Amino acid sequence: MGILILGLTLGMTCKKKNQPPGAPSIPSGPSSGRKGDTLRFSTVAEDPDGDSVAVRFDWGDSTMSDWSGLVPSGDSVVMTHVWQRLSSYSIRAQAKDSNETASVWSAEHQLTVASFFTTFGGPGDDVGNSVQQTSDGGYIVAGSTKSYGAGNYDVWLVKADASGNKVWDRTFGGTGWEEGNSVQQTTDGGYVIAGTTTSYGAGGADVWLIKTDVNGNEVWDRTFGGAGDDFGCSTQQTLDGGYIIIGITQSHGGSGEGAWLIKTDASGNEVWNRTLGGDWGNSVQQTSDGGYIVTGYTTASGSGGKDVWLVKTDSTGNRMWDTTFGGPDDEEGYSVRQTFDGGYVIAGWTPPQVGYGEYVWLIKTDGTGHWVWDRSFGATHDGEGRSVQQTSDAGYVIGGYEGSYVWLIKTDSAGNKLWDKLIRQTDYDTGHSVQKTSDGGYVMTGTTESGVPSCDVLLVKTDAEGN
Repeated sequence: MGILILGLTLGMTCKKKNQPPGAPSIPSGPSSGRKGDTLRFSTVAEDPDGDSVAVRFDWGDSTMSDWSGLVPSGDSVVMTHVWQRLSSYSIRAQAKDSNETASVWSAEHQLTVASFFTTFGGPGDDVGNSVQQTSDGGYIVAGSTKSYGAGNYDVWLVKADASGNKVWDRTFGGTGWEEGNSVQQTTDGGYVIAGTTTSYGAGGADVWLIKTDVNGNEVWDRTFGGAGDDFGCSTQQTLDGGYIIIGITQSHGGSGEGAWLIKTDASGNEVWNRTLGGDWGNSVQQTSDGGYIVTGYTTASGSGGKDVWLVKTDSTGNRMWDTTFGGPDDEEGYSVRQTFDGGYVIAGWTPPQVGYGEYVWLIKTDGTGHWVWDRSFGATHDGEGRSVQQTSDAGYVIGGYEGSYVWLIKTDSAGNKLWDKLIRQTDYDTGHSVQKTSDGGYVMTGTTESGVPSCDVLLVKTDAEGN
């Protein structure tokens, strides 16, 4: 009897115990991605008993995949996932065998989703002209819409969160034609827009300045103009809490059209205005001495045709100096910024030295407007530099377009190209405005034909390398 019991006991002791699978391998896949894209990850799990295994992934965004089907031990399992918010994610995997015995979790794979390409629009043509990152990490876009509003084209203001999702939008306008060309977040958290209206004002087209609260609701608006057509191109809040506007006037300054500089108080009431001559003012910035720097183009002086025009004024808009850049053909400056060294950088376009078309043109001057260097960037099709900003490494980022692509160009401090990216989602996309973002990447707005046959506002966010 004792022998029999011993045999049974030994038999039970020798029965092999099921062991859990080992921790799967660190998930393999991209380390960076774009919001909304389908990304692919794989892992391998082995079972010490040779059992088949199933795998699941924890995607790091509070979601988890279903268990895969059973595969032989050591075989790769592949799954895909889509992330909808910009952030960093820790991705891990877990395995279980055919007996439902689970492994520990794998080590984590790090993924950064730092970019997106999103559009806003309806059945009509909608255009994004200006973008800025806001204090909450999101973005504000100003442009025009034919899809929404009171009729024809209206000013369109769109607020997006940090992942490019629309939070709200507002339209401003009447039955005429309106356009928003420039937007900035103001010190009170609201926004100021400069553009043009034909629905309000003195007649024809007038410069239009709109102030909103933080939710985009209009606080006040002001028009500036006369019997002729007047257009608002760019605005900035000034150190005294007021606003500076650059535009074009046919109502003031004599015959033809000329650049028009308008200074207002904090309530948008005109303090002074100056006609600067030339032909067109596209961009204005307050300078460190309290004055203003303007770029655009002129046909009144220079080397012939249209030339890039740079104008410096004092704090009351009186011209201190101006200079031109160009040759016998046409050139134009679209954007100007004061640089860390007290000089200026201009982005625009110039024809190539040989042949026809347009190249992106970057011009660097000293503090008195004297040429330091210039660089042109050409490609297969026409290109324009619509916006420029100096970056923290003392280089420059240019936003614009080349042919039917959004074009983002990064240079070093001497204007030498470090990299460039051509971005296209549809048959025809253009970039109009760029800004460096707080995470080291870049945000751009422009137009896209995603709403064929109409166009939509595009909002593009890239990582630090323009991806």
